[in-house]
Amino acid sequence: MKKFAILTVAAAVSLMAADGAALFKRCAGCHGAHGEKHALGKSAIIKDMSKADILAALKEYKAGKRNAHGMGALMKGQVANLSEEDMKAIADYIGK
Repeated sequence: MKKFAILTVAAAVSLMAADGAALFKRCAGCHGAHGEKHALGKSAIIKDMSKADILAALKEYKAGKRNAHGMGALMKGQVANLSEEDMKAIADYIGK
């Protein structure tokens, strides 16, 4: 019975884990399906960034401490509802 309970909890946690591919879909409109575009003709191409750099940028945008290419306010709104786990999942999905 204990093994079943542990497996059930583990499965539930796994299902609740952030899905980087699903989360990135909201980014793809500006950054491209694979992060290959200059968002609004301004940003760096994010597919070339490391996972650590993407995560740091997302955290900085969320905190209002980043305004790369004048996109700070727009990006702050885009990441406002992302958890740290969500941001890590996006960075893991799109970064190198």
